Amino acid sequence: MKIALIQTEIKDYDIDLNFQCIKFLLSRVEKDVDLVVLPEMFLTGFVTETSLAKESGEKGLVLMREFANTNNIAIEGSLLIEEDGKYYNRHYFVTKQEEVFYDKIHLFSLSKEATILTKGKEKDVIINYKGFRIKLLTCYDLRFVSCSNNAYKEGSFLYDMLVYVACWPESRKEQWKTLLQARAIENQAYVIGVNRQGEDSERKLYSGDSCIVNSKGEFLTQITNWENTIIYHNIDKEELDGSRNKFPVYLDWE
Repeated sequence: MKIALIQTEIKDYDIDLNFQCIKFLLSRVEKDVDLVVLPEMFLTGFVTETSLAKESGEKGLVLMREFANTNNIAIEGSLLIEEDGKYYNRHYFVTKQEEVFYDKIHLFSLSKEATILTKGKEKDVIINYKGFRIKLLTCYDLRFVSCSNNAYKEGSFLYDMLVYVACWPESRKEQWKTLLQARAIENQAYVIGVNRQGEDSERKLYSGDSCIVNSKGEFLTQITNWENTIIYHNIDKEELDGSRNKFPVYLDWE
């Protein structure tokens, strides 16, 4: 599976500017890609201004659906969403055939997110796509092992790939990279982390460090610059299966 990671600067509160930036980057994506991954809250930045939720949801989903339908490429990323008078940080996975979402379970209590947004209820949102079982998670979820636990039963794994979309600050970049590696190793799965870069409205810096990690905890690719960037990598299910079977830790999972 060929994956494109899009790491971009997000301007807090400026939906129109972010929309145009993401739309331009999507127009540059190579046509043989299978999956595109965008950062957390890619149209608004990590904000809790509920007045933006309706426009964020409408414009974000139009953008994702049009891209998926036109190119027959899956796309995922999170949006600030309003539904039935409640607000969610919703991680969407959109293809030409289907649309699935995961509502962030671990809301960040050091911000207003935990008091304004509604916590998700379903932990294991998993999509079957191109021979991979893909699990969706968001940013702060990375710190909680129970949220990412893989499982093995009757010859099959709960998931093969774990995807985190994030707004993770530069001041904790080493924790970001270390935890992504840990999740890959302990769950014997590919882990993808896509983060924003640049500066937010509170002058907080984001270095991105978007990457793909294999089941042995090795970085297959990572973005180290502070520019709007698209990076590509092919992941292989047979390679993953071979690594799992060579060192079958999964047989001792409880």
